Amino acid sequence: MLESIIFMILSFIGIISLIISVIILLVGLIKKSRKVKMTGLIFLIIPIFCYGLIQFWYKTVIPNSNDRISNDFVGVYSTHKVKSTKFLKRNGLYDKERFLILKDNGTYEFDSIPGVDLWKTGKWESGGIDGVFNFYNNKGHLIDRGMPFGSGDNCGLEFDFYPNPKDFRKSENLTLRKKTD
Repeated sequence: MLESIIFMILSFIGIISLIISVIILLVGLIKKSRKVKMTGLIFLIIPIFCYGLIQFWYKTVIPNSNDRISNDFVGVYSTHKVKSTKFLKRNGLYDKERFLILKDNGTYEFDSIPGVDLWKTGKWESGGIDGVFNFYNNKGHLIDRGMPFGSGDNCGLEFDFYPNPKDFRKSENLTLRKKTD
């Protein structure tokens, strides 16, 4: 959220200063004033700086952050002691632990649960919209998103799902916690 606001502010400042710079340069060309043209070129530094910051953020900072987050979340996740006990009881899964294994090579394995869109195997990545994890099937199609929480060994993933495919107003959460051995 904060990232989006900063992006919008930098874009706004960059666009306004670019417009001002072009206007000052045109006035300098019309008046044939070297001083006014130089002022226009100085104003041109502002949009270059703003868009340089945006590029630095999205090309360097975010990919490094996503790699660190991915390394933290590699591991085995379990349905044991989850918030959604009603769902687990209703589907006969309460007494049987189910696992999601996130591997460091970007793939996952999942013990399928009825109503949850994850396939048995596929690929995963961090760094989706608002920090969500994206899960893809073996064909590369996005099939589900998981919201991470915590870090290190005290982390987990929450998945929203619709227990009744005909009623999209009622969603439930499935929380998987990282197992610590």
